[in-house]
Amino acid sequence: MLAALDILNRLLGYFNIQDKPKGQAFTIVALIANFYLLYIGIQNVRYPDFRWRGIFFLAVFFVLLYFIVLNVFYYFTDKKVPFDISPKVEKALGGNSAAKKAAEQALVAKTQNSPATGVFADDKILPATIASDTTQQANIDELTRILLEQGLFALDYQGLDETAIKNVAQKTKQSVYAMGGPVELPFFDLQQQENNLVVFGGLNALTAKPLGTVTTVGLTPVDKAQTQYQFAVAHAYLTGGEYKQLGRSGLITKRDSYTLTVQLAYTEK
Repeated sequence: MLAALDILNRLLGYFNIQDKPKGQAFTIVALIANFYLLYIGIQNVRYPDFRWRGIFFLAVFFVLLYFIVLNVFYYFTDKKVPFDISPKVEKALGGNSAAKKAAEQALVAKTQNSPATGVFADDKILPATIASDTTQQANIDELTRILLEQGLFALDYQGLDETAIKNVAQKTKQSVYAMGGPVELPFFDLQQQENNLVVFGGLNALTAKPLGTVTTVGLTPVDKAQTQYQFAVAHAYLTGGEYKQLGRSGLITKRDSYTLTVQLAYTEK
């Protein structure tokens, strides 16, 4: 059985498979291999010289079957098993819930910060409304793909399973996004193009492309705001994508377009 699991682990290692599908595959293989262990145990029990060995194999079979059943509930359903001793085993082995708690907090974090292009006073920063045309939206989607390929963020719900995601959704009463909190772009800039303020973003200054046009700053139309203030991008975040929300019978998976969320710093002219 261990050999079969090792071979499966090596094969799955060549693919980008999330933890839950991989766990489901391991559970199915373990279940099949465990019944082979049952067969060996029964065969040994039939012969007096090998009876104790057979009893040992049968005992191992039932122990493994217990944990396989736990895995079936864990990976294939959203139900909790009342006789689950996994938390006690984890505690006995020195494990704790700190990592899981940190992952749950990361799912609802307001931002996932990377180095910004400057430091601005909080009272000199306002949210901006951004409109993206077809070309700019395509640039956002392309940048998202590049950031994922570069490993700057992942769409894995911080590695949490359905039960943990459901707990987060119930606590926050909000949708839970696969990316977690908004992801700050590695590079961003604000450029004046004719009468428009255009936000550029990318991996760096050499790859930056237009992602959206500022329409309002705070509650003020951008044309009016520009007559009094000078602006710079304080933060530019990527938001959207796949998310889960509570439904009548569990979690529902949906998807938003990736969008740009921008905060502008300002100073009087």
